[in-house]
Amino acid sequence: MFELDATHKPIYNKCLSCNVYVDSVAGIRLLLAGDTILSLSPLPDVGVGHWNAVPASMIMHKAPILTILLSVLVVGTSASAGDEPLERAQNLEFNTETGEWVELQPPVPGTPDGDLRIARSLHSKEKNSEALKAVKKWYEDHGEFHALYPDAVLLECSVRIAKRDYYKAHLRLQEFLNEFSGTQYENEALNMEFVIAEVFLTGTKRKLWGMRILKGEDIGLNILDDIAANYPGSRIAELATITKADYYFEEGDFPFAEQEYLYLVQNFNRSRYVRPSMLKAARSALASFPGIRFDDAPLIEAEEQFNRYLAQYPASAEQEGIGLILQNIKEDRAAKELSIGRYYLKVGQIHAADFYFKSTITHWPETIAALKAAEVIQEMGGTIPDALETELTTSSENSTSADNLTGDSLEDSEKETETNSQEQS
Repeated sequence: MFELDATHKPIYNKCLSCNVYVDSVAGIRLLLAGDTILSLSPLPDVGVGHWNAVPASMIMHKAPILTILLSVLVVGTSASAGDEPLERAQNLEFNTETGEWVELQPPVPGTPDGDLRIARSLHSKEKNSEALKAVKKWYEDHGEFHALYPDAVLLECSVRIAKRDYYKAHLRLQEFLNEFSGTQYENEALNMEFVIAEVFLTGTKRKLWGMRILKGEDIGLNILDDIAANYPGSRIAELATITKADYYFEEGDFPFAEQEYLYLVQNFNRSRYVRPSMLKAARSALASFPGIRFDDAPLIEAEEQFNRYLAQYPASAEQEGIGLILQNIKEDRAAKELSIGRYYLKVGQIHAADFYFKSTITHWPETIAALKAAEVIQEMGGTIPDALETELTTSSENSTSADNLTGDSLEDSEKETETNSQEQS
């Protein structure tokens, strides 16, 4: 667990899962996802009050700060009229060998490095249309075989994200990753793809004929699928998986949510998301069960997962009320069994009905459905074995409280017997 003290000052929080802090005393910048440090980098030695120059258009739509910081290569801006000009801060470069910030010479137009630095400067000033033209001009003048070509492409993608041209940025990044996968540029490109995926999943539409009219959620999910599949075991794949799972959960696509949560638990067993993912996987399975007239496979799956969570995290399970949830699951499963017995009784299959009524008592004796099953057996003129009768006597002491919890489901089972019977047949 990483703890922040009073020297760490939050800049902003405009992303879905990241926070940026600046330690003005130590002169460092921290990028956190929860309590995990994603990056730690030095600040330029320009004094307190100089912050990172991040184009405002890049944080308007909840773009994660991780990619913003990686894609914006110019640092430092004035906080007051008395500060040094922005141009000086833009010409600072951190020397990893000496641990100091070195002031570079002004960019020379007409050179590959100079033209690229000029394009970056335009981008940092939010002159993104001019910056995009400058990058395209760079391609024409210096070509795709120059050593700085990857930097130019990443700058172009950063500019397109700032211009909210997310789909074109995504296509460009796909081409880039096909060519430069496994290089030093891969992480930055993947982080940009992650930004674009999150933007589309928040409801931002794709452009068609200059208008945002096409849904983009499928593009966002495809990006996250590609990241999880092509970079297994990586931090970015872990984030892609939990992002997909949370999206499905919030959208009510519980079978897909359960699948993604279980994938994370199985493949990232040391992740900080394991415990909440186990709980949400169980809740997703339970939410997938529409009622006792339907197949109870999701209910059985939910029971197994809640029991697994209870065994692994007993203290947390008690706080979450897992015991009560498991009891309600038993009541639903018993009501399901009882409804099957009622169907067979209705169509005259007495032996089959007797089997399901006794099965209800055997497997779920401490439920209201078991008491109902015993009543029906007695009405049929049948007898209840002594062992089952003892269990029923014990469970009847808690029947009043159980009635309050499950009366609705039993009433549903009686009303929906005929519907349930059609499925059984």
